[in-house]
Amino acid sequence: MQGWSPEPVLVPMKIWSIYILAVTAFTSAGISRTTTKWVSLFDGKSTANWTPRTKVELFEAKGGELHLFSKRNVWVISNQKMKNFEVECEVIIPQDYPGFNSGLGFRLSGGDGKPKGYQCEIDRAKPAGIYGIGMGGWLYPDKSTQTEYQARTQGLFSADQWNHFRVICDGQKVQTYLNGKLVADTSDLQDISGHFGIQHHGKGGTVRFRNLRARDYSQQAAKP
Repeated sequence: MQGWSPEPVLVPMKIWSIYILAVTAFTSAGISRTTTKWVSLFDGKSTANWTPRTKVELFEAKGGELHLFSKRNVWVISNQKMKNFEVECEVIIPQDYPGFNSGLGFRLSGGDGKPKGYQCEIDRAKPAGIYGIGMGGWLYPDKSTQTEYQARTQGLFSADQWNHFRVICDGQKVQTYLNGKLVADTSDLQDISGHFGIQHHGKGGTVRFRNLRARDYSQQAAKP
């Protein structure tokens, strides 16, 4: 791949229809999504605007992807900061580490080390689940929604392929989508602004991200 060349995610028509209906429902709840523009969080050729919170073994741009390898739990934080937004990326995890764990962070704050905020989980166990980092732990799934979560994610995450993650935040409400299908839908967030981030839990292997982008809805007028 030469430079920045976003590749579309191929999603079966049935799943795509479900996604469109879910997004329409979210829109009718108050956020206008028609006049906002996507902002690239990664320029496709460098690690500019991204800062590791601690020393890592590898963090580089290669072939239009961000590659991250660490022997310890680490967050790499984007300079971009938003409150109400839509963010998405594609991720592929290393194949030789069954317990590998990563995440797409949002509304992150704090100085060095582990940030405080929220994480869309990227792993085999709870893909597209929502974890509050210093914010209450698991928001979705919890004990009461575990069965629902299992049904929504059954066979959805492919560890040996690129997976598409999308997070939409509006005030206390958040939705996550995995490969075009709604997973989490909860109103348990704190209504705060913060940075985006990517994580390596330090369990070995290199996680790869591409097509990282977001659009800010904080300035959009709510519908009557």
